[in-house]
Amino acid sequence: MTGHLSAFSRIAARFAFGGAAVAFSIVSASESLAQVITVPDTARVDSAIARADTTQEVTHTVKKGDTLWDLAQYYLKDPFRWPEIFRRNTDVVENPHWIYPGEIIRIWGDQVRPDALARADSAGNVVSHVVTIPAPTPPPPPAQGGGPDLTVFASPLSRAAAEMDAQVINRSATSGVRRGEVEAAPYIDRRGGPAGAGRLTASVDRFGIQTESADARFQLNDKIYFEPPRGFVARVGDRYLTYVLGDQLGDVGQVVVPTGIVRVESVAAGVPAQVRLVRQFGEVRLNQRLIQFSDVILPPTGTNPIAGGASGKVLYVHQDPVLPSIGHYVVLSPSAGNGIKVGDEFSFIDGSTGRRDVGSAPPVTAGVAQAVRVTPYATTAIIVSQTQPTIREGMTVRLTGKMP
Repeated sequence: MTGHLSAFSRIAARFAFGGAAVAFSIVSASESLAQVITVPDTARVDSAIARADTTQEVTHTVKKGDTLWDLAQYYLKDPFRWPEIFRRNTDVVENPHWIYPGEIIRIWGDQVRPDALARADSAGNVVSHVVTIPAPTPPPPPAQGGGPDLTVFASPLSRAAAEMDAQVINRSATSGVRRGEVEAAPYIDRRGGPAGAGRLTASVDRFGIQTESADARFQLNDKIYFEPPRGFVARVGDRYLTYVLGDQLGDVGQVVVPTGIVRVESVAAGVPAQVRLVRQFGEVRLNQRLIQFSDVILPPTGTNPIAGGASGKVLYVHQDPVLPSIGHYVVLSPSAGNGIKVGDEFSFIDGSTGRRDVGSAPPVTAGVAQAVRVTPYATTAIIVSQTQPTIREGMTVRLTGKMP
C-alpha cells in the first residue's frame, strides 16, 4: 500500500483553539502536493477532497536585540506593519513590547519582500501548509495489514485575532491605561535611584552548575532570599518592585527600569525572608535592588481635549529604538508639578520639514502618547498612535488631553 503521508512524519502537533481540537502539519515549501499525498489506485477519487494551501510562511527564530519593529522592516520593508506580525503570532507573543530569544515568529510569505524570502528559503526557513479535507462519507477501510489511505489534517491556528486589533492597532487614550503598562514603565527618580532600597541576596534553589552570582538569573515563580528596604519589615503577602538603574538625565534625575514584582512567601526567625517572582518585565538577577510596590490605581477611560496645555520636551526614549513607534515608552519633561496625571494625553509636535530643499513648513502632529507614570521629576508616557516616523529625543510635546 502506498496510501500514506511520508512528509508528515516530520512534525505533527495538536492545539486547542476556539474550543475545538485542531491538528496541523508543516512540510517543506519545496515539496509538491504530489510528493506529499499518495492515494492508492483502488481508492475512489471522490472519497476525499485533497487541497493544498499553498500560502507560504517564513519562520524567524528570535535573537537577542530583535524587535517586531525591526522584523517588519527587514521582512516587510515597512516597520509600521509590525502589528501584522504581532497578530499572526499571538499564540507565541503575549505582549508586543517583549519578544524573547528562541521564540519562532511566523510571517506570511506572500507579504515578505523577495530578497528576504529568497534568503529565508535558502536557509530552510520557508514552510507551507497542506490540508486534506474528508468527504462526508468516510473512505472504505484499508486492506488488512495496511495503514490508512489518507491522514486528515485541519488548517493551522486561525490567523484571525480580531480582539488584538482593538488592543494594539486601535490603541488610543480613550481605551484607558492598562495595569501592565504602568507596572513595567521606566520612570525618573533622584540621582542614584530610590533611597534605602533593599536587594535580592541569594537563591533559595541551588544551581546545578556553579556560576558567578552576577550571572544568576531568575524566572517566574523562582524563590529568592531578600533584604527589605530600609525601614520595612518583611510580612507575608507584601510585594516589592525589582529594578535596575538606567541613564542619568542631566540634572533631571535617573531612569529607574522595573524588572519584576516579587511577593513575600516566607518569614521565619533567624533566616532571611523569602520572596517569589510573580511578575517579570526584564532580567531579574541577584543583588538587584527593590522597593515597595504600590498598587496601580487606574484612571477612568477617556480624556477631555484641551487647548493651550503645558508644553515640554522628550527627554528620553526607552531602549533607544531606531524609530520609536506604538508601544514604546518615552520620558517627557512635564511632571507632577505641572498638574500631570496618569492618563493625560500628549501630542508630539514635529516642526521639521524632513527635506533639505524646503525652507519652512508648518508643524504637524507626529503622534500621541498617554501618561502612565508621573513623578516629581518627569512623566513617563506610552506612544498610543503615530502619523509620522519622527518621534525622537528633544522633540516638542504639548498636553492636549486631560483626564476628567
